[in-house]
Amino acid sequence: MSWRAIAARDLKAWVKDRRRMTVTFTMPVIVMIMMYGAFYDVNPTSVNVAILRHDSGSGDPIVDQLKRDHRVHLIHVKSVREGRDLVRRGSASVFLYLPSGFPDRKAEVYYDPTDPMGSRYVLSKIQRAWAKHVASSLKSSMKRLAPVLRMMPVRPAVHAPRFNPFHVRTPVKGLKYFDYLIPGLAVMTAAMGSIFGLGRLMMEEIELGVSYALFAAPIRARDVVIGRFVNMTVWGCVRCAIIVLVALALGAKILHPILLFLVGALSAATMVGLGLLMASLAGRSEVAEMATGTVTIPMMFLSGIFMPISVMPGWARALATINPMYYMGDAARKAALLGYLDPVDLLVLLGFMVGFLAAGSVLYDRVREYL
Repeated sequence: MSWRAIAARDLKAWVKDRRRMTVTFTMPVIVMIMMYGAFYDVNPTSVNVAILRHDSGSGDPIVDQLKRDHRVHLIHVKSVREGRDLVRRGSASVFLYLPSGFPDRKAEVYYDPTDPMGSRYVLSKIQRAWAKHVASSLKSSMKRLAPVLRMMPVRPAVHAPRFNPFHVRTPVKGLKYFDYLIPGLAVMTAAMGSIFGLGRLMMEEIELGVSYALFAAPIRARDVVIGRFVNMTVWGCVRCAIIVLVALALGAKILHPILLFLVGALSAATMVGLGLLMASLAGRSEVAEMATGTVTIPMMFLSGIFMPISVMPGWARALATINPMYYMGDAARKAALLGYLDPVDLLVLLGFMVGFLAAGSVLYDRVREYL
């Protein structure tokens, strides 16, 4: 049999399999449509800014500029501590404090390092608004004094507002984009290898007859599921630990590596549960891989691991709220960059893990149909 005959046979089998054909044609279209809609405009679509004003109106140019921007939503707070807490919790990307005596006293700009695009967008708006105000003040002063200056042999100094009256701060200084990526890469590496490996392993066992031997033995399907779950979760934890250690060796800033590892372990367990569910629904190893890719690739790009969700449109941010990878990345960044575990993220991940594992355990009984 020549290679042409082998290729023709495999292609005919592929075309006759409706599940393979459906996934083959729908996966690229779905991924490209979602990526285009989510990342066509890289400017943030919604940024929360906490603000506290004790000035006498000198900060009006800045506040007015932020109010006119439809992307910015102002949150008025009552104290500096409240504003900083909103930034640490991720409820606001930037906290702006305008003290009494501004601009002679510097304003505080406290930004969230886990949302670099949203923070930089607001910082640029604040700085441009103040630079425009300074230029306008200088222009009006020179215009008003022009007749007097022409008659004086020595020109007096013209008082202008302070050009940069801002003290920019962040919970963690000196972060690079590499530091922002590391938490997401750690959980993604732990999760993606587990979800793809489990689906193929389970389907190959069915096709090779290994599952027949398992079910012929006095063993419950639930025990098979739990065994596979523990095995893949352990290997996911190993991959996460390797990423964390290599990142530390390369000089990445990780405040609490142990907390990041714990989040990576929970992420691996969650995605193993999703892999079990996808494998139970697929029926074949090739279909399991393609279906898993169709689901996980959009999940990965809409999770905020590579790009903050503040740059996504409203529909993409709504999808992020039901995307387990979003909670993985958010929990990992808060653990690595801010040094704490968000209980909301952890509870949501636990819920996803239990739900995926329970549904996959029930559906795994369908493998008996192929034995």
